[in-house]
Amino acid sequence: MACLLDLPGREAPPCPFPPRTIEDLQLERLAGAMSFSDYYRLTASELWSLFTDDVDVLRRRQDVFRDVLRFPELEGAMEALLDSLDGWEGRSGGRRSAADAFAVGFSLEDFGWLDSYLKKLDAAWQAFSRIPAESEGIRALTALLDQIRTSSRFRDAEADFRVLCDGFSAPAKLRLGYNLDGELKPSRLKLLAMEPWTGEKKKKGSRRQMMLTQLALEMDNLLLQRVSSQASQDISSFVLRETAPLRGLRRDLIVCLTAKKFTKLLGDAALPFCFPELLPAEEKGFRAKGLYDPLLLLNEAERVVPNDAEFRPGGELLFLTGANQGGKTVFLLSVGLCQALGQLGFPVPAAEATLSPAENILTIFAPNGQSYGRRGLLAEETGRIAEAMEQVGPNSLLLFNEPLTSTGPEETKAISAEVIAVCMAAGARGIWVTHVHELARNRSALEEAVPWGSRLGSLRIVLEERAGEMSFTYLVERGEPLGRSYAQEALRRGGVLLEEEEKPQETR
Repeated sequence: MACLLDLPGREAPPCPFPPRTIEDLQLERLAGAMSFSDYYRLTASELWSLFTDDVDVLRRRQDVFRDVLRFPELEGAMEALLDSLDGWEGRSGGRRSAADAFAVGFSLEDFGWLDSYLKKLDAAWQAFSRIPAESEGIRALTALLDQIRTSSRFRDAEADFRVLCDGFSAPAKLRLGYNLDGELKPSRLKLLAMEPWTGEKKKKGSRRQMMLTQLALEMDNLLLQRVSSQASQDISSFVLRETAPLRGLRRDLIVCLTAKKFTKLLGDAALPFCFPELLPAEEKGFRAKGLYDPLLLLNEAERVVPNDAEFRPGGELLFLTGANQGGKTVFLLSVGLCQALGQLGFPVPAAEATLSPAENILTIFAPNGQSYGRRGLLAEETGRIAEAMEQVGPNSLLLFNEPLTSTGPEETKAISAEVIAVCMAAGARGIWVTHVHELARNRSALEEAVPWGSRLGSLRIVLEERAGEMSFTYLVERGEPLGRSYAQEALRRGGVLLEEEEKPQETR
């Protein structure tokens, strides 16, 4: 069987993609926005079931998606083939149990279905063979179409159709013969003649009409069912059997069109994208220039500020501190989505990118009031952290967004230090967004306590001072924490605090 997005005979083993990560990274929203159409829509779970850390598979997929972007006609060829696959897969063939006029039409229609299969398969081969694709995946699909089209079974079916099916596919005149028993029920049935429709119109002067009683119509119906039903079932079985290898590629074709739609979404907003260079998993590398969060497009953000991001080779856990509403969560999502899309083989939202595949992406975002219910916020947070720690491995990517907000600063610092030590010892890489600046400042003590595994680094939000006030740049840089969250500036931007000149004057 030809494989479009996986290697032949070597399907990529799925990597775990936790439902929590789908929720935290808002992948359902992104999958919906990338969908080629409402009919060919993949859920986030379906799309990220393709998440893999197999570098060879990812390179194959990148080559296929490059072809899809390079040759616009591939989109039309894939869409047409998808339409044909849905038609072939949706038919069950055979006859209906009820003896009515619709049953006859259903049986006779299968002969036209065979004609459709022969024509559409040939059209698909013609479309794909005209495209000078360079990827092994597209070439394998074209070769499969050619193999089916040139097989002896296809040629025999094409020849037999003209002899056996012309009358059944569009009958114009049938001559039936039957004998009646004493109760006027048919006892012997025979099809005497069947003539196909030639496309000729009746003469204008012809007023010939055929009047049938209900009993005669039922007998005709029964005869047609008996004559056509077995051939109808055989046709259904033949088409389903012959198209099975192609129907197995339905998901892959939809994913290709989804990747094309994603790049169109970015291109329409004049935002860059690229196929990341893939590094060995053991390097644990991540470097991106001009990185941004594509979810900002769905939020209709006024502007998208690109950032650079890098994990040093060998594994690095980065603390991220800075102003409220300064872009910490957006930066975290940018990194997570870049890694998640890159491990589908998709282009990523960045001008340049290099990354090592991760074995999984684990997220801990502060739960909202609706997500923890009666369990209690602290219990919910510690439960999520414990669940993530059970899955953490040497090639995990960890994204923590202000965890442990439900307890005091000292407890938060103590629990966080223990969790970070576990992540360091496992060799994982990731980002820890926090307002507890002491964690970043005292990271040398953590590295002394855990002298192996991952190293620690510090990132901060960049602010600019203008006319005595701090201005948000939404940029991230390496550096020590600034020591303030600038909550007043965030509240002022949100209209909660008044500017100095707007404050009401005191009355004396």
